[in-house]
Amino acid sequence: MAEPLTRVVRRKEDVLFSTCAPLRPFPDVLLTHLQKWAQAAPSRAFLAERSAAGRWYELTYSAAMRWVDSVAELLVELNSAYGDRLLIISENSIAHGVVSLAAMSVGIAVVQISPSYLTTRTGLERVREICEVARPGYLFASPQALLAAAGPLPIGEAVGVSFDRVIALGPAGAGDRRDHATAELQMRRSALHGDSIAKIMFTSGTTGSPKGVINTHRMLCAQQQQMAQLWQFVEERPPVLCDWLPWSHTSGGNNSFNMTLRNGGTLYIDNGRPTLSGIELTLRNVAEVRPTWYTNVPAGYSLLLPMLQRSRLLTERFFSRLDLLVYGGAGLSPGLWAGIDELARSTRGTPAPWACGWGLTETASTTTVTHFPISGAGQIGVPLPGMTCRLTKRHGHYAIAVKGPNVTPGYFGDTDATARAFDDEGYFITGDSVSFVDEENPSRGLRFEGRFAEQFKLATGTWVQPSSIKASLLSRAGPLVRDVILEGPDGPYLVALIWINEEVAVRDFRWSESCEGNDQGSIALQEFLKMVIGEHNAGCVDNAERIVRACVLGIPPSLSSGELTEKGTIALHRFRTARRTQIESLFAAEYGFSIPQAAI
Repeated sequence: MAEPLTRVVRRKEDVLFSTCAPLRPFPDVLLTHLQKWAQAAPSRAFLAERSAAGRWYELTYSAAMRWVDSVAELLVELNSAYGDRLLIISENSIAHGVVSLAAMSVGIAVVQISPSYLTTRTGLERVREICEVARPGYLFASPQALLAAAGPLPIGEAVGVSFDRVIALGPAGAGDRRDHATAELQMRRSALHGDSIAKIMFTSGTTGSPKGVINTHRMLCAQQQQMAQLWQFVEERPPVLCDWLPWSHTSGGNNSFNMTLRNGGTLYIDNGRPTLSGIELTLRNVAEVRPTWYTNVPAGYSLLLPMLQRSRLLTERFFSRLDLLVYGGAGLSPGLWAGIDELARSTRGTPAPWACGWGLTETASTTTVTHFPISGAGQIGVPLPGMTCRLTKRHGHYAIAVKGPNVTPGYFGDTDATARAFDDEGYFITGDSVSFVDEENPSRGLRFEGRFAEQFKLATGTWVQPSSIKASLLSRAGPLVRDVILEGPDGPYLVALIWINEEVAVRDFRWSESCEGNDQGSIALQEFLKMVIGEHNAGCVDNAERIVRACVLGIPPSLSSGELTEKGTIALHRFRTARRTQIESLFAAEYGFSIPQAAI
């Protein structure tokens, strides 16, 4: 890890915060990394996935380079042009990775969409909206995605890139082939530069409508150089990942995938998910791979922890060669942090190697990271080399805006949104709130305080900051609670909708179905949550922090309902729309449970 040395410039109305180390040179084009490792480590596995027989199939760097060249030539033969867009609708797979690299290598921008959007009419409408913005000329879709489609694909006049043809060009189907070096292919590649669009990534829509974020080759390459300068061990030992994070989102597609590629690592594609039905697959995969780098969202860790606690063998394999344990996408509860830390200490005698970062789709995934020991959840570290954060006081914390080589130039086809996204000094306005862990020692980094879009006023005119209230509740509830949604805009008081970890609830409270029931497990769960909220309320100084009524979500948020993003985080505006009746019933005292007045 690099030493955390930072620079702070205090101006009249704001603070400029940066890292002292300058950003070192990096390639302009993403394909450069694949070309490097195809020469330097040709037989090393780059991507791996489960075969139909259940065994791992590994694609080496040299085979990946040949396959990418073949698919790139196919795209050229389809009369594609520099600047066209290719829509990819596929689960994470080797073919998906190859096609995306091939397209980017000949100046075709990739637009990746989760296949789950094809399974519902609402999702198909989302695909239509994305296609209206991106106007893709070509489509690559996996057979599984097409079979699950709830209706015709609203893709306009996009030309299909045959899945079977792509597979036939791969190592298993092609045999010996000449190196593809057609004049057109080489001309297209020589025209690439740092400002060429590599991807158009649509935001998850957690707090608003999704927008098409331009990702240039320079952004993607800069971000990986920035990370490697702070997490230096990735250059000394190529990382091995076992990762499910979807490539249609920036964390999986730009961080996990590109970090593997930049550092000559191996990415085992985890076909599990952070769900009750998918976590068993994840555990099997992790136990076999024994990753050196593991990333998950807090919802995934909440399912992982109780299973690790049950199996000493699984825990030993999980930690056996782990260099870094990363979380992102949402706040990690102190209970989860402590639980996994305890397992690490008992297994290998050292703390869990936790790290965290913060960023957005507009910053190619990451803007700040912790590259030094941290003592608890919530810390997001210091700016990456080459980045400057502008911090402006607002509502008791700092509004953060950022500038650097990994920041998007704007939104595809939306000049108005692009203009609104930047301030008069060229800083990208993130909409997020942060604070210093220690104002006297900025090198201890920043703490994430939430999104301003999630803040709201009660009827009294008092501002509510949900992130600090959620952190208080999660720290008291431990791994039982996966997330808390606070409601009360223009209302008389706060109410809480609680998403629980069902496995922990069954194990510790013999809970079933919902806390509305009169069985002992439901009553015990209610009483525990009343105690948790009561302890929180006892430390509150005003009504803007106190919770008066609460309920447990009997039906948890799901991807199919649109309430969850592919990352497993709650899409707040969709959640509120879907749960409007439930929320209104809480305020009307027709649902849930009240918190004893004595606790307030």
